[in-house]
Amino acid sequence: MGLGPVLGRRLLLLHHTDRADGHLHHTVLEVISYDAERGCWILAAPADAPWYLDLRAAPLTTVQVGNHHYAVTAHFPDAGGAAEIVTRYVTGGPRRARRACPSGRLAENASARTSGRTGNLPTFVRLDVALGQRLP
Repeated sequence: MGLGPVLGRRLLLLHHTDRADGHLHHTVLEVISYDAERGCWILAAPADAPWYLDLRAAPLTTVQVGNHHYAVTAHFPDAGGAAEIVTRYVTGGPRRARRACPSGRLAENASARTSGRTGNLPTFVRLDVALGQRLP
């Protein structure tokens, strides 16, 4: 069985290279926003998440969505871009807002963390697909 039925459009599998030892790792992450027209996915991350730090060190990577692999480049929005992402996400409806902000704070990809909650707001990552690839 492929990952399509399991991951759907809400989750993706990120392939990232460990910044310390160079080994390839795979992390399943929740997609905050997907824009097929622009060719990008938005992810939220605590600033100390290992996969986030790996992307900061090596932003060219691949993701798997369903049974399809895409070459992507990670970009890291500044504070203004992050505020715009939060605004767009929360205004997507009550159900979406509850998923994004349980108990009044943004959800995080907790399974990808190695340390406890730091209390910091999450940072965002925009994964842009390489030119010439068709998106689902």
